[in-house]
Amino acid sequence: MILDAIYSGAHVRHMNDERTARESVIRRYYDELWNEGRLELTDELLAPTYVNHSPGSPEQDRGREGVRAVVAAMRTAFPDLRYEIEDLVVGDDSVAVRTTVTGTHEGDFFGLAPTGRRFCVSQICVERFSNGKIVAHHRLTDELALLRQLGALPAG
Repeated sequence: MILDAIYSGAHVRHMNDERTARESVIRRYYDELWNEGRLELTDELLAPTYVNHSPGSPEQDRGREGVRAVVAAMRTAFPDLRYEIEDLVVGDDSVAVRTTVTGTHEGDFFGLAPTGRRFCVSQICVERFSNGKIVAHHRLTDELALLRQLGALPAG
């Protein structure tokens, strides 16, 4: 009985430590990789087996190289790119994150010439973890609002 209580308490502490570690990885993913453009963190935060299940285009590399390419392209298109974490829910092996994404269109955005317009859109991502690193990415972004705000589509 006492050993069960000790084991149970240790298990809960271990699970809380893992959840705290996953939250820390997610905060670094947005704050340092995306907001600061620190591409060298890709290998530290993402597992070698990482898969992006929601790439922006069918041609996009779905692994870590694809992430590096997209971060670099987004930071070129939007030098003031900013992800603000609004909600963060840490589960047993995944983290769900709702962000607000903002920026000013000052460079090529996958073929769209700079417009000088600012955007602000919502995004929800679910990141799955293994051994302390992100192994899978699922994303929903309000891309219709993004394209309308940039002037690529008529306001609706």
